[in-house]
Amino acid sequence: MSLTSLKKLSSTAAILLLAWVVYLYRLVPHEKAPFTKAVDQVEQITLSQADRVLTLRRESGQWKVGLAGAPSYAADAELVRPLLSSLKGLQVEEEITDRADRAADYDITAETGIQVRLLDARQSNLAEGIFGKQAPDISHIYFRYVDKPNVYLARGMIRGDLGRVELNFWRSRQLIDIPETKIQNIVIEGKGFKTELVRVSTDVWTLNGKSIDLVPVNSLVGTLAHLRVDDFIDPAADPKLTYDSLTYARVGIKGEGASAELRLGALDAKSKRYPISVGKDQGLAWLSEFSTKAILKKPSDFKTKK
Repeated sequence: MSLTSLKKLSSTAAILLLAWVVYLYRLVPHEKAPFTKAVDQVEQITLSQADRVLTLRRESGQWKVGLAGAPSYAADAELVRPLLSSLKGLQVEEEITDRADRAADYDITAETGIQVRLLDARQSNLAEGIFGKQAPDISHIYFRYVDKPNVYLARGMIRGDLGRVELNFWRSRQLIDIPETKIQNIVIEGKGFKTELVRVSTDVWTLNGKSIDLVPVNSLVGTLAHLRVDDFIDPAADPKLTYDSLTYARVGIKGEGASAELRLGALDAKSKRYPISVGKDQGLAWLSEFSTKAILKKPSDFKTKK
């Protein structure tokens, strides 16, 4: 073999070796903490599973949740917070398999896994990956990158933190966003009665201009500030049940720089719950009979101070 042939053969071998190294490199996750930096810049989170796509979007410092082409609602901060915390601390560790046909064993297919994608304010992709089921040791979860078949063990994420790709799972169940100390005025109107409460000072509330005992009014204020619905109502389930049909009672709350109005419909005899809404664009929800009675207070429920 001539010297020229040997040089050509050596060059070809070097090129093939380099290509092999590049191939192997692409199979190995070159980012062991794929979401850590992205969490600090994220403005939108997309959760996908099968044909369902749900979007969490930060708006004016608050998280909103919605489906494509549908209205957005306030998201539950107590669910978004652990999701972001887990993503930030996620560490990709040992490779389990590089076979695409094994994905179903780890619930990490497009149908069973949950794909998470983080975007910035300009809709640029920051990071993404697919999460499968929890590993038997509980401290790990199965994970793979979107463009690779390799399945890895990842530490720092609990499957429960990913929630479900369902709108109502992520929606906030809290009805009003006014702290107890900020509530200044409450008007309750029901069949045959109207109750108007006004905070005059830190420890003085009045009913129809007269000072009242603080115990029942403080209980009402605390209930309203932390009032949460039981479940959300599917509009298709009862087309007659609409925002405009909620005429049983109303509760108006005013605070420092904020206000809210709760509208309630008549009691559903079967479920013993009341339909309620805080706005036409916020949909309808169910409130338990117990919680409803706790907020629909008549003037006779308050004792006037002598």
